[in-house]
Amino acid sequence: MFKRKKPLGLLNQLKIIFWPEKGFKRNFLYYWKRLVRIPESSHSISMGFSVGVFIAFSPFLGLHTILCIFISWVFGVNILSSIMGTFLGNPLTYPLMWASSIGLGDFILGRQKLTYEKIQLSDFFGIDFFMSFFLGSLILGFLFAVICYFLIKYFIIIYKANRIKSRD
Repeated sequence: MFKRKKPLGLLNQLKIIFWPEKGFKRNFLYYWKRLVRIPESSHSISMGFSVGVFIAFSPFLGLHTILCIFISWVFGVNILSSIMGTFLGNPLTYPLMWASSIGLGDFILGRQKLTYEKIQLSDFFGIDFFMSFFLGSLILGFLFAVICYFLIKYFIIIYKANRIKSRD
């Protein structure tokens, strides 16, 4: 019933994966409206979102959704908003998040940066690399989680106040 008259070719299907047909703005607005319309307190929604942002910085790539659901359940915050917070980590932002986490971790641990000629695959599986990544991601994740908490809470309060005013 809702199929295309002419199916997309393989090249167009791949293009849509990397660039949505309706654009990124439409996707962003959709998820934003889903977030602010969650029928819970602004604290629960924004805390859940910040838990998701914190987890998005973690080096445990395959476990982000499981970790954010578990941590949200432990803290009693909104699970849906925490899953939405993990969307901050995506193929466009991960390289920047990872490079900054590793760089900050190396800086704090006082390690010299590796030159590109010396990087080998075994460097990525060593404890030194993991500790740099983990420490940097903890600090940056916490920093961005706090920023997102206050921003999201502020915007949700404004949205809900405007929504109440428009009903009157």
